Amino acid sequence: MTDHPIIVIGAGIVGMCTACALLRRGHAVTIIDRAGPGEATSKGNAGGIAVTEVVPLSTPGTIWRVPSWLFDPLGPLSIRWSYLPKLTPWLWRFWRAGTPDRVAAQAAALADLLAPSYADYDPLLEAAGIRDILFRRGSMTVYESEASLAKDTFGWELRRRHGITVEPLSAADIREREPALAPIFRCGMLMPEWSHVADPYRVVTALADWFRSEGGIIETGQVTGFEFDNGKPHSVRTDDGRSLPFARAVVAAGAWSKPLAAQLGSAVPLETERGYNTTLPEPGITLNGMITLGDHKFVFTPMAMGLRIGGAVELAGLDAPPNYGRAKAMLKIAERYLPGLNTADGTEWMGFRPSLPDSLPVVGQSPVHHNIHYAFGHGHLGLTEGATTGRVIADLIEGNDPGFDVRPFRVDRF
Repeated sequence: MTDHPIIVIGAGIVGMCTACALLRRGHAVTIIDRAGPGEATSKGNAGGIAVTEVVPLSTPGTIWRVPSWLFDPLGPLSIRWSYLPKLTPWLWRFWRAGTPDRVAAQAAALADLLAPSYADYDPLLEAAGIRDILFRRGSMTVYESEASLAKDTFGWELRRRHGITVEPLSAADIREREPALAPIFRCGMLMPEWSHVADPYRVVTALADWFRSEGGIIETGQVTGFEFDNGKPHSVRTDDGRSLPFARAVVAAGAWSKPLAAQLGSAVPLETERGYNTTLPEPGITLNGMITLGDHKFVFTPMAMGLRIGGAVELAGLDAPPNYGRAKAMLKIAERYLPGLNTADGTEWMGFRPSLPDSLPVVGQSPVHHNIHYAFGHGHLGLTEGATTGRVIADLIEGNDPGFDVRPFRVDRF
């Protein structure tokens, strides 16, 4: 036996949910994070609880769009030329993940992980006193033409095959639900099971407050490596020279997880989706729910602090400077779709989403060290999958059945 705690590396939504799940079961838990709870990707994300998003990013034919991405730096997904050589191995795996058989398997795994989202979030939001932050109003995806909608047929049918409710919308339906939208959308799809939160940063910080109030410890520091005894990791090392011993450790460091996993004997093809958005404090218009623009693949989310416009993805790694031209381009397009939109005093943001080529996160025990678990790589679904990931990690640490097959999420699947 040991008196050492379980250390969770990372205080984003996934790490915080994992730490809270473990604490609720009576474990001593310490979180260590380079910046503090929610200060990285969790602080500025789009806020969607996207329980319907079983469609992987790579589907049959997706890879052939890469050339157009290269030549459209402000499109829904762009790749910086300078980063392409380093990205090529990831793109090769991304292409391989898009075969029909693999897409079917990935969608089934995503459906298993997404299905318990609300049930797993409910006790966490209740404990933190923030159940009112969740708005279960559904989400619309709107299109300017039937031809645009037809391009997404594969994804809509894949959702239906997994029992997800998808309701077609006419132009009149769209105007009735969201009168602030310009009357230029001809059709759309409603996903009533989708929801959004009023402030994703508040979700993380409220959970952090509850965690501390129940005896959990949060340390600030960047984990740079591990200390071993007879080949077994027993402590984390930080950039300020500290050594923190643990009984078990959970690597939940988001986009910064790859080098830590490598030091623990697990190579993983983790890349970074850089997401951009702008939050308008006084937008001058009112939206009732979250809206996705089907033609451009970005979103409008009404939040407590204003209207958030964003969602575009750039593949450029962790080190390149932000290209806020992407946020400005989305804002310019938004003016066309939201007549009367007030774009003054907007706050631009860029965050790093940890992305794996098959769109599945890494969730599970290390095959090398039995006292190490992994919880990273959730891409644009970190907020959605956070509570279930945390509960699954707690189940695995305690030797319980998590309720579905977690083998598709193993770290050594590549």
